[in-house]
Amino acid sequence: MAMSRIPRVLLVVLVCVLCVSPVVMLVVGAFRTAPPGLPGDWSLAPFADAYGDPETYSTLKNSAVLAVATKLLSTALAVFFCWVVARTTSPLRRLVTPMMMFVFAMPSLFFALSWGMLGNPDVGLINKVLGDHLVNINSWWGLILVTTLKATASSYILLLGPFLALDRSLEEASFVSGAGRLRTFLRVDVPVLAPAITGIMILGFVVGLGSLDAALVIGVPAGIKVFPTQLFGYLYNSATPEYAQASALSLLLVVLTVALVGLQNRLLGKRSFTTVTGKGYRQEPWDIGRWRPVCAALIIAYGLLALVLPLGQLVLGSLQPVFGLYGALTLDNYVQLFQEPDIVSAFQATITVSLVGGLLAMLLAVVLQYVVRHHPGRLTRIISLATWLPWALPGIVLGLAMSWAYLSIPGLKELYGTVWILMIALVVTVTPIAGRVAEGAIVQLGKELEESARTSGASSTRALVGIVGRLILPSFVSGWFVTAIVISGSFDVPILMSTSTNRTIPVVVYELYTQGQAPMAAAAFCVLLALVGAVYAVGSGLRRLLPKRRPTAALSVR
Repeated sequence: MAMSRIPRVLLVVLVCVLCVSPVVMLVVGAFRTAPPGLPGDWSLAPFADAYGDPETYSTLKNSAVLAVATKLLSTALAVFFCWVVARTTSPLRRLVTPMMMFVFAMPSLFFALSWGMLGNPDVGLINKVLGDHLVNINSWWGLILVTTLKATASSYILLLGPFLALDRSLEEASFVSGAGRLRTFLRVDVPVLAPAITGIMILGFVVGLGSLDAALVIGVPAGIKVFPTQLFGYLYNSATPEYAQASALSLLLVVLTVALVGLQNRLLGKRSFTTVTGKGYRQEPWDIGRWRPVCAALIIAYGLLALVLPLGQLVLGSLQPVFGLYGALTLDNYVQLFQEPDIVSAFQATITVSLVGGLLAMLLAVVLQYVVRHHPGRLTRIISLATWLPWALPGIVLGLAMSWAYLSIPGLKELYGTVWILMIALVVTVTPIAGRVAEGAIVQLGKELEESARTSGASSTRALVGIVGRLILPSFVSGWFVTAIVISGSFDVPILMSTSTNRTIPVVVYELYTQGQAPMAAAAFCVLLALVGAVYAVGSGLRRLLPKRRPTAALSVR
């Protein structure tokens, strides 16, 4: 029994309202003279103001330098760590993937805040230990370092699968022809991995152009103005928010994203990149000999810079009565946190938005992936493209686009200023992540299970719940908690859509830090990380309690 066309059309409408309308309204808003939801005139003045400002081009150049430097470094590191894990006998290689998962799960603001304290030129822990003013994180190198640490983890996670799937017989053929390991890696492995590497670099470049966290915490004190901080300035540093100018400037990034994706398709679309063949082949890991200590040292160095030092500084800073006073430690910051009604409310909002939003994102993703798999066609292609559209936009641009859309749509406009509108925006943001989890679980199910249920009289809905739902439950729980963790640390979208009544902890942390209350900000982040750890532990426990999927199990729908 197939799903009728009407529900599929309604699903397309829902997805377009949530995912496509923000981009459409961003374009419309660039030509309007009034803020979102208010009457105004059509005008080209916003473009003249945005692109007539000489500062626009200097900030765009700075953004390009930052994005290129960050992406080149992070991709090189990710390729190196993938090679170490997939190909070598290096010590500590089994620690790399868990370490990268931890770094990926950490909010970007965590790295910016912790390194902003760690590398403070006057009272940072590094300068206290090694000497006064030895390190100043508020600089170009500091901004690139902090952004690279986070970007390396996401690049590694996306590249590890293609690395493990490489057809190693190609390497053996290269060895037989007399090529060494380095030449084989550069002339065989890297070209075969070109689609994955270029795709990740393009995505990372676009994300780097719009990365707000480190740009605000580290770039602004250093006097480094980049694309996202100029957008932020249009909305927050003016007497009245200049939405139209910010929208006009954002369109440049949208056009650039489309151009880069088109360039990748043009360069790689007609080439063949076979990484997995039908022939069974196994090759022993490379014994890298004297390079083993070097690889182990690089793994340790990344772990120190990305996890140990930032976490240590954050915990230590949260115990200081005044930032930089290392002699007297206290728990007063934690006590004061829970005496502030606004901060307690922010914790409640963060927990609600994260858990409920993660659940809604997974439910939506399962339904979308189920429909896409079982009803291929034009409507389902629209659904697939629409759900991935927000992923192509940096957070600050997406937040601005959602502000335009949700303040202009009847029904959603009335929710503005509540946790529910924030939840809707964040669900849209993480739906691509939830979709990958749901897709990976659903494609493993044989269609004959559902066909048997329908033959026995079950509807599509009962088959989805009774067969698919029960079989993918472990993956569903994992995806729920992963998306909840991502939502809890999101900063770009909440900072643009928050009011005094729906702030989340990342927004509160940023406000405390910029107001000179770094110890309180560190304490709030430590509590948030503890909550994230608790959510992860609960999710892992639930997954272990759930029954394992058995390929031969016979399920019935009641």
